Amino acid sequence: MKERKRFRKSKLDNGEKKEKGRIRRTLLSRFDFLNRFRHWYLGGVSLFRGFFRVHAAKQTILLILAALSICFLMAAFYTNAGEFVVKVDRKLAEDGFYLSEIPNFDEKLITLKAVAKDDVDNINIFDISSDVMEPDGVHHGKDYFAYTFYAKNETGETLDYRYTLYVRNRTQGIEKATWVMLFHNGKQEIFALENENGYPECQYSEFEFPFTKYAKNPGKQQTTISRKNPGHITQEIIDRQEIRDLDGVYQLNTIPFASSKTICTGLREEFENEGMDKFTVVIWLEGEDPECVDEIIGGEIELAMSFSY
Repeated sequence: MKERKRFRKSKLDNGEKKEKGRIRRTLLSRFDFLNRFRHWYLGGVSLFRGFFRVHAAKQTILLILAALSICFLMAAFYTNAGEFVVKVDRKLAEDGFYLSEIPNFDEKLITLKAVAKDDVDNINIFDISSDVMEPDGVHHGKDYFAYTFYAKNETGETLDYRYTLYVRNRTQGIEKATWVMLFHNGKQEIFALENENGYPECQYSEFEFPFTKYAKNPGKQQTTISRKNPGHITQEIIDRQEIRDLDGVYQLNTIPFASSKTICTGLREEFENEGMDKFTVVIWLEGEDPECVDEIIGGEIELAMSFSY
């Protein structure tokens, strides 16, 4: 009996010792600042690294999105050399003014791009197709640029808008021999940079000029000259074209460019809601222009058109 009691007492003593040891370690750990600091430090480092891993991932995503946005904008606004670009300004576009190459407006766009016409030679206005205003979209001729497009009002109200046809880029003085014919709803005007003497460029023929019936102002675009009223015709032109008699010779009068970079501006008034306007732009190097000379060979010209309030 005594032995069993001693055994139980011994077992109890060992349990008490273990419990006291656990309590002692717990108490010591509460005052073991080095271990606690190490624990806090490692936890803080882990949290810090985790935060910056998340932050870095977000930054990477944002950078990728920014790069994609920049690529998209560059693709949207980049133009190749010689392209003809038509665009609507932001306010007019937001209100519901659209462009299209076809009249049914399957696509409602705010920017159009027509491919360039390369390696052109000088021609005469008589060489331009008589139905140049009819086909839609790009329909270049042998040595001239031609592009037809449409504008539509879906703003919900009648409005006035402005259009500007301008030169984006030119080299080697090619603009001096560049002639532009602009059709707006079937009526055309012909533009050219004024000559070196400060007069509008003219052209002369014993036959009536084409497209006169479509002229916005036929009486001013085509006139006649005579020996008593020769206008600004020069002896050089008379000799080159072998004009025998000035009486009754037809004179084609162009409208000078508005400035060195602006070809023309126009105001379209009372453009009704759901209304549609048609434009055709024709560009060529006029061989009868005195400034169509060898020095412009290899030159390039880029035109564009914009729409705004």
